Amino acid sequence: MNKRQLICILLTLAIMPVSLYAQKWKLKRYEAIFSIGTSHFYGDIGGTADFNNAYGFKDIQLQYTRPSLAFGARYKLTGDMAVKMNLIYGFIEGKDIKSRNETRNYSFSSTIFEPSFQFEYYLIPESRPASSSAFFNRKGMVNNYAKIYLYVFGGVGGVFSSPKLKDEEEIDITQDNLSKFGIAFPIGVGMKYIIDSNWSLGAEFGRRFTTTDNIDGYNPSIEQNRHGDLYDFGMVSAIYKISTDRRGKPILGSKRKYRR
Repeated sequence: MNKRQLICILLTLAIMPVSLYAQKWKLKRYEAIFSIGTSHFYGDIGGTADFNNAYGFKDIQLQYTRPSLAFGARYKLTGDMAVKMNLIYGFIEGKDIKSRNETRNYSFSSTIFEPSFQFEYYLIPESRPASSSAFFNRKGMVNNYAKIYLYVFGGVGGVFSSPKLKDEEEIDITQDNLSKFGIAFPIGVGMKYIIDSNWSLGAEFGRRFTTTDNIDGYNPSIEQNRHGDLYDFGMVSAIYKISTDRRGKPILGSKRKYRR
């Protein structure tokens, strides 16, 4: 073997892993997602003692943090773009104690359901090659383990609420004539940590801007109603990648066994 042949072989071995890695995301374009997390609400009830709330973040009251649960499905459009469907169920609660409306002393609790879609753009995409030392694992396959990917997202969806409003004497004053539906616009950031070729862990934080001021069951006068209610979801997720066939369709159940 002469020097030229040796150089060609080495160049082929160096380029091939990058090419394989760049196309790897196409083999598993679908992901099933299960998430648990927290819910925070920012509305007319509760919040800080003044109007300087640092874009809502000072309104976070840890004692009223409540749980949330979500199911989702993701489809990769490219190595650095994806779309995701969410079905999120959460609990929210708030009280006027120590807020700018403490003399009113209202309190509320509610469940919220959000079906939504979001578009994700990966700042660190899955199409990015790993370092040369991580190209192959022990079985000689391209290795994509122990990688972290960061993304930002924005989307649109609906929010359904079922508030229970009480006054300072704990008497139910729920306004049943208020609409329990609104449009939500989620915006946030997320990350994925690859465990192996099938499983990943995820973390995501998103704020929801809405068109409704009724999520807490209290709607002030038109003069005061300048903004819609806001709420946040913070989630940790278990993510399972689903293989796709040559036509890009997911392989499930008997189809997966047949392929083997």
